Amino acid sequence: MDPVDVRELGAQRLARARQALRDHDLPAAVLFDPADVRYVTCDGPYLIANLHCSYRWALVFAEHDPILWEPAESIGLARARFAGEIRPTTSFTFFGSGDHSAEHARAAMAEVHDELRVRGLADGPVGIDRAEAVVFLALTGLGVRLVDATPVLEVARALKTDLELDVHRDNARLVDEAVRRFLDHLVPGRTEHELWARLMYEAFATGALHSESRLLSSGPRTNPWMQEASGRVVQDGDPVAFDTDLVGPHGYLTDVSRTYVCGDADPGRELRDAYRTAHGFVHEAIPEFRAGREFRELGELLGPRLPAAYRAQRYPFLAHGCGAADEYPAIVVDGHHDGALEPGMVISVEAYCGREGGTVGAKFEEQVVVTAGAPELISHAPVEDRLL
Repeated sequence: MDPVDVRELGAQRLARARQALRDHDLPAAVLFDPADVRYVTCDGPYLIANLHCSYRWALVFAEHDPILWEPAESIGLARARFAGEIRPTTSFTFFGSGDHSAEHARAAMAEVHDELRVRGLADGPVGIDRAEAVVFLALTGLGVRLVDATPVLEVARALKTDLELDVHRDNARLVDEAVRRFLDHLVPGRTEHELWARLMYEAFATGALHSESRLLSSGPRTNPWMQEASGRVVQDGDPVAFDTDLVGPHGYLTDVSRTYVCGDADPGRELRDAYRTAHGFVHEAIPEFRAGREFRELGELLGPRLPAAYRAQRYPFLAHGCGAADEYPAIVVDGHHDGALEPGMVISVEAYCGREGGTVGAKFEEQVVVTAGAPELISHAPVEDRLL
């Protein structure tokens, strides 16, 4: 892929966010979630730290240019990525401010309130996604009427621009290559920790930013699912299952799962049956992910396709959106929310198959782009032919 014009990428995302605010009659939103801040401005440093520590934020308007508050030490980096107004932050986290946290938060949010006031927006509803409690207390203390901006931004982010889709495709290709290289190191005698580290090494070497999880298990630890990598030594003939959850270059998630056999020993019928079922479920489900299909319709259609023997330990999602992380929408067996697939959504379709009380299980997941026609499969990591 050619180098990405990060400023154009940001401009396209900002346009979608501003239109979403208009569509929801929301004149402004103050954003702290790193996924939302990057969407309306640009990526920042210390991404993982920012997930639990609000050190940068943005004020986005339906009819005005956004403002980014950035720590002084990283303003130079932000200016290379974002052409809009950037101001130094007044830090308020308890980590840095201690018992002055509330006082510093009031000072920081007074700047936000001033920008709302000069635009005549201080008395109207203002969206917010998430922040420390001192932020909510400071803004409400200033008389700001807060409403939830998360649905507005997540729905906007769910539809990708053409440039975002190009990044998604390229990130999926990089993950495919990382998995192929990882397979050269999938040999008996290594621990799950070592194998997870190798998978991450191969991904980070091509520019991945982080993984949302540490889901890699082997042998009997593949049943049930959702077990993180451990010090267990992988044996000949063991299944090794993992979920990539990889956020790649420019912050876009490639979420695919695979199960492989380590070594040359016979893996056994239980694993073959589980793998064939999971693989078959996913690939038979993918053609259903066409624009216009309602989330409820997909859940009601696909849920019964999973054999009864695997339902007790089924994965909670049949599919979910992908962007900066696992995102809206979620396709579930029951408890559906309203909405329908639209062209430009990036969706991961998945299944876990493992019998309750069984000795092994299999996880399988692919990533697709929803189009006006057939869905486009963008994940092509190898399958385990020995189990098919």
